[in-house]
Amino acid sequence: MIAIVGVLHEEIEPIKNSFQYILEIGEIAKRPFFRGVINGNEIVLTYGCVGKVETAFITQALLDKFNVSGVILLGGAGSLSPEIGIGSIVCGTGYVEYDFSPRIQTDSVLEPSQKCFQKLMESLDCFYGIIASGDKFISSDLEAKKIREQSSALCVDMDSAAAAKVCWQNEKDFVAIKVIVDFAGSKAIEQYIENYHKLCTKPALSVLSFLSENLVICG
Repeated sequence: MIAIVGVLHEEIEPIKNSFQYILEIGEIAKRPFFRGVINGNEIVLTYGCVGKVETAFITQALLDKFNVSGVILLGGAGSLSPEIGIGSIVCGTGYVEYDFSPRIQTDSVLEPSQKCFQKLMESLDCFYGIIASGDKFISSDLEAKKIREQSSALCVDMDSAAAAKVCWQNEKDFVAIKVIVDFAGSKAIEQYIENYHKLCTKPALSVLSFLSENLVICG
């Protein structure tokens, strides 16, 4: 079984609506979960993790309750590079907490196993690299530049590194697949408002396309 987590509910809707069989609906960590099957892939979905603390406890709750082999995190992110534009997909290969001093240098990048998801990752039209996470929205050009220089990250969000750390500690596979909805910096808030709802399902649709034609084999 694989777990797919969305930061907000819109981000998992395409997958939930495509279940061929629904096995279970319930609640975990006061969030709804949905367990079902797509093309032989058993999947458990949940959402509702704004920030690193919520992301960590929801991820751990999933691992405790279900026999999950790997976790996919979906959501939006802010680009740290002019080459990675709005609407682009970023697939994380490493994760860093930019606001956890002194662990901000590249030697502190978490690299959980991604064996389960190699074929999925190879199927994506995306950028591959480090995702930096912290508990705030980056709306300063200076701060965005600092994070980029210190972490070599492609984009910034509020959750990926937390889920990566939990999966790494539990020896579970993990990948974050994020769509760029803004450029981290002074225009980020207005860009997020303009683009989020237009783009937020893009990672889920990419994952759904793969799952509909492939069996994810873990272990």
